[in-house]
Amino acid sequence: MPRARRLTEKERLSIAKARAEGVPVRELATRYGVSRVSIYNASNHGTERQEANASRSRVIGIRVSARDLRGFDAVLGRRGIAHRSDAMRSLMLAADNILRPDEVMTEELRTMSAALNRVGNNVNQVARRLNEAKVRGELPPYTAASHAEIRELAGLVFELADQIQQLFRARRRALDLDVSKALAGLAPRGQNGAD
Repeated sequence: MPRARRLTEKERLSIAKARAEGVPVRELATRYGVSRVSIYNASNHGTERQEANASRSRVIGIRVSARDLRGFDAVLGRRGIAHRSDAMRSLMLAADNILRPDEVMTEELRTMSAALNRVGNNVNQVARRLNEAKVRGELPPYTAASHAEIRELAGLVFELADQIQQLFRARRRALDLDVSKALAGLAPRGQNGAD
């Protein structure tokens, strides 16, 4: 008795798809040169596989430049991650954390923006007084107290700049942690480096 032909994985999936579309078992058995039992088994195999991978039933495609892809691969390589698709899937699942606006940072920036506006108004007032004095041909009303006020304003601007840098560094660290958490488990042990 001749041995039955074995279906390839691709053929099994193709049969499962055809069965889902209503193609009769007899027609598929003839087309693939196998028994009807093999068609039923292939159909069941495809269904079981789809159920096992239900969360991965969609395929997406994106276009990137060679440079973009090299950069992404380099980042994954530094983290010890070998598979782009696993990394993209993990990042998609973590998108809510990674892409969520930072409410605390937003409020801090609003407060700093208001403070910078006040500083800007004060600088404008000083400049206006100096220009008015110049237009009238008078000596600028620039006293030691004025000098101290301007130094104080400059100090406030530098302090705000430092606070903004600290906010951005804190946000970057939080994002790095979110990304590392999302990609955890994809790299072999001991290679979970962060950028």
